[in-house]
Amino acid sequence: MKTAIGKIKLALTATPSHPRRAPLLLCGDLAGAFRQAAESGCQGVEIHMRQAADVDLSQVKRLMKEYGLKVPTLGTGMAAADGLSFSHPDAAVRARSADRVLGHIRFAAEIGSAVTIGSLSGNLGNCDAEERRGRRAAALECLGQLCGQARSAGVTVLLEPLNRYECDYINRLADGVKVAEEIGAGNLKLLADTFHMNIEEPDVCHSLRTAGPWIGHVHLADTNREAPGHGHMDVVSVLEALDSIAYEGFLSFEIFPLPDPQQAIHDSVRTVRAALEVREN
Repeated sequence: MKTAIGKIKLALTATPSHPRRAPLLLCGDLAGAFRQAAESGCQGVEIHMRQAADVDLSQVKRLMKEYGLKVPTLGTGMAAADGLSFSHPDAAVRARSADRVLGHIRFAAEIGSAVTIGSLSGNLGNCDAEERRGRRAAALECLGQLCGQARSAGVTVLLEPLNRYECDYINRLADGVKVAEEIGAGNLKLLADTFHMNIEEPDVCHSLRTAGPWIGHVHLADTNREAPGHGHMDVVSVLEALDSIAYEGFLSFEIFPLPDPQQAIHDSVRTVRAALEVREN
């Protein structure tokens, strides 16, 4: 019997910009990213952009058709470098943050993609408990309103829990589930990133199984944020956990392009395929 894991699809991460240091495989040339994804046997390209205007929508549509690939989600984290945050104490900043993501949502609606919210969740900061509660409530209100607008556009929103060094209130999948339950939007799912999970989750595989119904996308990165197989993550066990929840979505390699992009792509795909062979045998 064919298991759900056999239906999982692989995706490379790419951006049209040239960030100084980011866990993204391919930078600058989206056409080249689509070509490399197809040549490596992947089924998608996850695009990260500071704002929707940074990417030519017609080009992406053409590349998707030309190579038969999908764009599983659009990353929004680069917008945080512009000082944007859903948890910012200034309502005007929160409004600008939401407006920025609306551009991603409109873009996603055109190509059948989801939109990821990770770094834009922001931090509550070193303040008293009452202020933290207020800032968290404001962040969830912002996210909830965006989910409503995304739902009208037929777009899924993916909330990504981050490690404690990047976010101070949504760190584990259980934190993400709690947020999703509070907001109550049917189009809000979780993005499970194995790098962040390795830092925050006592048991990565148990957490994947527990949050199973909420998981809409997975970032597969090793413990050092490099390609799977470069660290000590048990890829076979992760795939078994995903199989147990009948996950059929994408595994995107949001990793540092080390020692170089081509080798990182090769190693990532090879490691996953080897793990799938172990599962099948």
